[in-house]
Amino acid sequence: MRLLTAPFDPSARVLSALVRPLLEVALIAAGSIALLLAADTLAGEWRGLGRAAASGGSHAAMIAAGWVIALGGAPRWRMPAAASAAALIVASVAARLAPAGAVLYFLVPLVLARQAGSTRLDTRWIGWARPQMSRQVILGVAVGGFLGLHLLFAASLTLGYTASVLSLGGYLAGVAYDVGANALSVGWLFHGALFSALWRRWTFWPAAAIATGAGLLRYLVDPTFPTAPEAAAGAVFYLTILGLASCALRAWSGSVLPGYLATLAFFAAYRALHV
Repeated sequence: MRLLTAPFDPSARVLSALVRPLLEVALIAAGSIALLLAADTLAGEWRGLGRAAASGGSHAAMIAAGWVIALGGAPRWRMPAAASAAALIVASVAARLAPAGAVLYFLVPLVLARQAGSTRLDTRWIGWARPQMSRQVILGVAVGGFLGLHLLFAASLTLGYTASVLSLGGYLAGVAYDVGANALSVGWLFHGALFSALWRRWTFWPAAAIATGAGLLRYLVDPTFPTAPEAAAGAVFYLTILGLASCALRAWSGSVLPGYLATLAFFAAYRALHV
């Protein structure tokens, strides 16, 4: 099958042009997150807001890295990256102040879409485009839903977890976080920009493996990642399949949307899992 063997585009961009701006993103993100976490320890009654802002900043860094790759390292990445960063940090802080504040996460994809449209730059090559067929969207939801339901059954039967929504407000806040931060940043950077850039040079499987591995690393360093060995192993298993499936959906449909929806469907089930 040519889809899984042929390079995406032999006229590849020079990856060396990305090193300096990506390093700039990493340094800015690391410095900002460190300052926010340090300030959070001195915040008194406002403690937690700095950590929330740092969480938004980490996702903003992934969005910025995606812009760097999408624009081939051109300096124009700063403005759209700053707009997304502002939206993410405001939403993260608002969600910390009150669960209803998480509704601001729904604005982040709109900000990203507006920036992608207003810059008049072709971001279709990284999958920022409509799917070719509506059934590809349906399949994306089905793939994520299947993995999520399989996770619920497997965890309840083998690890003794239960599937329930303890707090509707907390659950919806978690889903909003996935919509505007978690699934969005992973889909934009790893399944969109990184996978597409690698697919221009290599066949599908090496590109998908590296993109999925990089996305998995993002979860492994997350403080909320399960610490119990059996739970961590299960999370790695499902996230690996989800990542590879998202890359395949991106390759098949020409869009990151099916993979994004698959990630949303999976985490909608994951957030209903409790010890």
